[in-house]
Amino acid sequence: MGILKRKTSKDIKPFEQTHELKGLSLFITIVNSGQGNAVIKLMEQFECAVSFIHKGEGTADASIYDILGLQDNGKDVVFSIIKDEVATDIKNEIEMFFKINKRNKGVAMRIPLASIVGINGYRFLTNQF
Repeated sequence: MGILKRKTSKDIKPFEQTHELKGLSLFITIVNSGQGNAVIKLMEQFECAVSFIHKGEGTADASIYDILGLQDNGKDVVFSIIKDEVATDIKNEIEMFFKINKRNKGVAMRIPLASIVGINGYRFLTNQF
């Protein structure tokens, strides 16, 4: 039976030396109330580790909604952290989501992240645990 050699700090290389660090972005999608879960399912197809829905309201006055015959001004604001390498694919899928059904209306935007503090945070956001 062989003797197990204990790893020393010299044997362990930092994560950024053994893995390629890739860019991340905050992708924000604003859709009608109740459609946020569909956006999250779409994000999961691209291995998005973090997405959450925040409830919001449209900014129009209630009288405007009455004139237009609209009852619900509720919105789902979906915040997702995505890998930059799939940003174009996600944008294309979101565009298709908006075109599939007339009820699917919304706005989407991407904000590149300049830095992430802590390698464990980065690993979590990129599904590298």
